[in-house]
Amino acid sequence: MISHASVVPAQRTGGHGAPEVEAVSAIERYREVVALAGESAERLRAADRARVRQLLERLAESQDRMAEVIDQEKLVKQVVAEHWEAVVGLLWDERWFTMTTVPRPDESVPPRDQREYDTALDLAFRALEESLQKRALFR
Repeated sequence: MISHASVVPAQRTGGHGAPEVEAVSAIERYREVVALAGESAERLRAADRARVRQLLERLAESQDRMAEVIDQEKLVKQVVAEHWEAVVGLLWDERWFTMTTVPRPDESVPPRDQREYDTALDLAFRALEESLQKRALFR
């Protein structure tokens, strides 16, 4: 039986023999080690479950954000199409002006808040309307 064996070699005890150690059987030690491993595994599982919850929350938030961005993109495309149709209507009588299809988006424009772009679109459209009204007055 190993119950009296010391984990400290005799060379390290200064020759005074092994220090007194509580007698623990191999089976009891095995149970302690297995219990410790089980507790560690359960702590890891709990940490993993918490991390999964966090990641699922972040995933849901990102999916919600993507849905918002997709809806915003559809709305912006619709507004641009409506403005383009209005511009075509305003410039229809201008024989010198050749209408084309809606131009492709300019990807070189620096990113800004969408409200700034919406404001710029509205201002440009109003300026076109005003310039055409002023021109009609002078005809």
